[in-house]
Amino acid sequence: MSDIVKIGDATLYHGDCLEILPTLDKVNALITDPPFGVGNFVQTSGNVRGEAVEWNESGPPAEWFEIVKQKSTYRIIWGANFFNCFEVKGGAIVWYKHQKMPNVSKCEIASSSYLQKTEYISLPWTNFDATHKKVTSHPCERPVGLYEWCIDYLPITDTVLDTFMGSGSCGVAAANLGKKFIGIEIERKYFDIACERIEAAYAQGRLFA
Repeated sequence: MSDIVKIGDATLYHGDCLEILPTLDKVNALITDPPFGVGNFVQTSGNVRGEAVEWNESGPPAEWFEIVKQKSTYRIIWGANFFNCFEVKGGAIVWYKHQKMPNVSKCEIASSSYLQKTEYISLPWTNFDATHKKVTSHPCERPVGLYEWCIDYLPITDTVLDTFMGSGSCGVAAANLGKKFIGIEIERKYFDIACERIEAAYAQGRLFA
């Protein structure tokens, strides 16, 4: 059984997405960043060393791809160049991260089921703590602005689903833009961080309402 936390218009599940997904209704949009399957993720910058993570040893199974196609109308899946999930009638999104160090990717690529063309977003970011860009301890944290761009890009009417929620950047973006959100995260540490960040986003919104 998974833990379920409801915060504003967000419903957050702590558990395995392969077990939870079949229980969910179909949503407008899936926006997610699965493990790339490139081995332990350890980044080093000066005296700052990243966290080694076992969950990045393999990418999402084929079963996951089939389920999310059934459960979503539109999809943006990051890391598409690692596990080739480009859709026949879809396009691609290239995110230029402005990273200068030689041992990290300058860009990341997502598959998009919406529109047969390539989109480009230029958003400076790095995973390295030394730049003071990160908000959480998650080694693969993504900027909220990236997910806000993705949400604005898709013709979404209500709900965004992230099956690999991590530290909750997609949920924060959904809260900022007034969209309903469903997030799933199997790692308890990051699930708790996501809950805190999404709750803070809703609290911030109420201050300015």
